[in-house]
Amino acid sequence: MKYNKPKIKIYDDKKISECVKENNYSNLHLEHDDSSIKISDITFDSCIIENVNFSTICLENIELLDVIIKNCDLSNTNFDNQYLTRVSFINCKLTGVSFINAILKDVSFDHCNCQYVNFSGANMNNIEIIDTDMSKGAFVETKLKSLELNKTKLSEAEFINLNLNGIDFTHCDISNIKIDLHSLKGIKLNIFQCVDVARIIGVEVVDE
Repeated sequence: MKYNKPKIKIYDDKKISECVKENNYSNLHLEHDDSSIKISDITFDSCIIENVNFSTICLENIELLDVIIKNCDLSNTNFDNQYLTRVSFINCKLTGVSFINAILKDVSFDHCNCQYVNFSGANMNNIEIIDTDMSKGAFVETKLKSLELNKTKLSEAEFINLNLNGIDFTHCDISNIKIDLHSLKGIKLNIFQCVDVARIIGVEVVDE
């Protein structure tokens, strides 16, 4: 899979409050301040967002284009129905983040905490998930194309009505996942995972 990284060439250092005041969300390196801010109906374009705790920053109808987000806490942020293109999440806390019906293209999650993430109905193309915890996440009727998983924790995650044909789960923790027979078709598992999945779908495994 060829993953296209964010394209960022020139940027100015700004605080989040400064970019809001100037109404400029492009070509920036953004860092946190203590202001309580609401940002809505904009696109972050060619930005690096680093060390920002979004607990005091309300994001509403936000799209991301060519963005690196590093060491940030975006817990419970809503990206429903939004576009994310060439975005890298690095060492971020994304607990409970919602991407329902979002479109994600060339997006990576690297060393992130994404417990309870919701990708239901999302359209995901060219996605990398590396050493990331997506346990108890929801993948319901998600459209997946070119998904690469490496050391991904998917325990107790829900996979319902998906086309997972050819996707390699062999280096992932899939313990206690919830998955239907349709979604199982064509996935790649190691021998130990096959035993776990068999039990999940009600097959009795006998060790003679």
